[in-house]
Formats: sequence, structure tokens, C-alpha cells
Amino acid sequence: MKKILVLTRFRGEYEPRRLAEEAIKLGYQVDKVNYEHVRIGVSKLGKPIVDLGTGNKLDEYDLIIPRAATKRGGESMLGVKSVILEYVEKIRTQDNTSDSKEIKVINGESFKFFPLMGKLEQGLLLAEAGLPVIPFVSFRGQRGWKRYLEILGKRKGEFIPVMVKARFGSHGKNVKLAETMLRLNKLALKYSEGDVLIQPVLRVRRWYRVLVLNGQILGMMKHRQKDKFQVISQQEELSRIKPKFTKEQMADLERLSLAAVKVVKADFAGLDVAWDEETKQWRIFEVNRTAQFKWFEKAFPEVNVASEMVM
Repeated sequence: MKKILVLTRFRGEYEPRRLAEEAIKLGYQVDKVNYEHVRIGVSKLGKPIVDLGTGNKLDEYDLIIPRAATKRGGESMLGVKSVILEYVEKIRTQDNTSDSKEIKVINGESFKFFPLMGKLEQGLLLAEAGLPVIPFVSFRGQRGWKRYLEILGKRKGEFIPVMVKARFGSHGKNVKLAETMLRLNKLALKYSEGDVLIQPVLRVRRWYRVLVLNGQILGMMKHRQKDKFQVISQQEELSRIKPKFTKEQMADLERLSLAAVKVVKADFAGLDVAWDEETKQWRIFEVNRTAQFKWFEKAFPEVNVASEMVM
């Protein structure tokens, strides 16, 4: 019987539940394990111990699906996740006989090369690969803000609105629009700790959430850019735009999405890609390696993301 391990921070979350449902339908055994419940140690013989609390050892699983190891306001379990994946890699290299069982880890190579990947790392990697992303500058803490605001203060002309983003975040959280210098100074107080990205405000009416698995597009879900991410002077103009894309433009969206996933060495990812009305091109907003797919499955019942992942 095929055995599947789902590592997560939230066993009751939609995605772990759906993965388990589909695995059971296929006759597989599935264990959902919270990172917090994994016990790591060293035996008296000096051997590493990774106790999942399931009664199964790591090398007994055929497929491992690591979900996010961090959560807002909670302790990061990234160290536990990295240790588990490294242990699986050791098992692979030590047991490489022809009849040995292969353990597949979704996004295993990506997590190995890039254990922690925020907007900073993504932006640099994708830009280095020649893919269109949003230009940005970044800095950290009060000293970074002081230097940035001093530079802005020396510039002549009107203030150009910008987006202020934290290094990590989802669903538009920790993303704020600064239309005035006064607003930017207030945000400087709010984001006084941690890494911050400053980006131009793009003229965007339509963006897509694209799901990719094993080099194939599972589907693309269109979204309208929210007004809170647009300057007031552009909102009326953008509201009149009725986006229509040619087959060539949609094919370019698919090509770009697949190329981005390849750059970050991922098997599975959800990408946010927007159409820039100013430059008339697609721009990658984000690549999420532990993307949620709840609303995708609800919007497109014919696309069974969970089943595709566990097969």
C-alpha cells in the first residue's frame, strides 16, 4: 500500500484535509503530521532519531508533501522541516540500490536549495533568469527607513506613490499603498522592523493565479485588481478597461509561469501573474511553493488539485 506523509502547521486546514481525502479514495495510507509534534533526537549509539508519532519511519513513505512551516504570529518550524528533508535526502543517498524504494518529496529540490524564500529572493532569482518582475528596492529596520526617506527628501518634483510590502505575507496582507509622503512616513513607523520592499504602483486591472504541478498547468483563475492597490487618480481609468487577451498572450502567460517554477526548482506552485497596462506585458507578482488551492477547487470543480498531487 502506498504511504503518504503530509507535513503541516494546520492539520485541519483545507489543503491537508483534501490531500488526505483523495489519498484515501485511491486506497493509500495517509498521515497528517504537525511540525510541532515531530520529535528529533540522537540515540545512545549516536544515530539520528526523527519520530513522527505515526508509528512509521520516514523511509516507509512513498510520497512526502511538505506544507508551510511558518505561520503569522507563531514560532517558525522551518528548522524542523529542513532537518526532515535533509534526513530524507540522506536515506536516498545511502540506499541507492536498484530495488530500493524511491521517496518522492514534492518541492524537495526547491526546499533544499531555497529553504526560506520571500519576495526578495524570488525577485532576484526571477530577474536573473530574465523573467519580468516588479522593480523594487529593499532595506531593513529604522536605519534603512531613515536612509531611504532622506534620499526621497532630496528628490525634486512631486511624490510618486509606492507600494510598501513586508518580506513575507499572503492574500495581500502586509501590503500597503503610500500615495503621499505623509502616508509613507506613517508606514515607516509600522514597518520599522524586518525587511521591507518598496515597489512602484503598477497599472493593473487583471491578474491570474496559475497553478503548476510537475511542469504542467493545472489551471488559471482570473482576478480583478483591488482598488486599495491602485492610486485614486487611476481607479476610474482602470475600471473602464475590459481585459481581453489573445491566444498568444495567454500562451505567453503559461510559458512565463512554467519558466518561473523551473527557476525556483519547484514541482508544485501557485503563481500570481498580472498584466501591466503601462508596458503591455505580464509581470510575476509571486511564486508560492505551498500555495493554497481551496478557492481554486471550488471555482473549478473539474480540476481536482489534491488528487493530482497524491497520484
